[in-house]
Amino acid sequence: MSVLVLSKKFNPIDLSFVIDTDLLYLDVKEADEKYFFCKGHKGRLTIYVPCGTRFDAADFQPWFRTVVREALRREAKLIFPERLQMWSVRTGLKYSRLAIKSTSSKWGSYSSLGNVNLSLSLLLLPSQYVDYTMCHELCHSREMNHGKRFWSLLDSCIGGSARQLGREMNKMVRNWYESADPRYLLVSNK
Repeated sequence: MSVLVLSKKFNPIDLSFVIDTDLLYLDVKEADEKYFFCKGHKGRLTIYVPCGTRFDAADFQPWFRTVVREALRREAKLIFPERLQMWSVRTGLKYSRLAIKSTSSKWGSYSSLGNVNLSLSLLLLPSQYVDYTMCHELCHSREMNHGKRFWSLLDSCIGGSARQLGREMNKMVRNWYESADPRYLLVSNK
């Protein structure tokens, strides 16, 4: 996958960049300040950049993607714990603790110790995919594999569309890649 990233030019994260899902609205605006800063509240965040910021300057985009990832991490820490707890109560599936990570190969994982790890990149997606991922990981508390019983349990938790939701998530990320959307670089950690 990284070979593809290196050979493709992606659109920059600039003043036109917006994440607009039902869980998070994040945009980028200019401010008459010398420094970069974030302002907002749970589910709504603006990253302010100094007027005249050169989004095309050498090495700016990798650094700015790190800024955006940290903003996503901040929001994930506000949104994910409450939502995962709600799914745990609703499904009766337990976990020990939640960790939010900047992963590029997985949306989430469930450890043998009962820990749920979620990718902060989930916030780039609509809530149905966040919920699917949370339920997927919680189902591993009963089935530590992807066998028939696992998929049956997951379908019962989310209404029978588990495999379809997984395919849709993968298709969405492929579309980001094909359209040179900078969200792809946030997911792939490039």
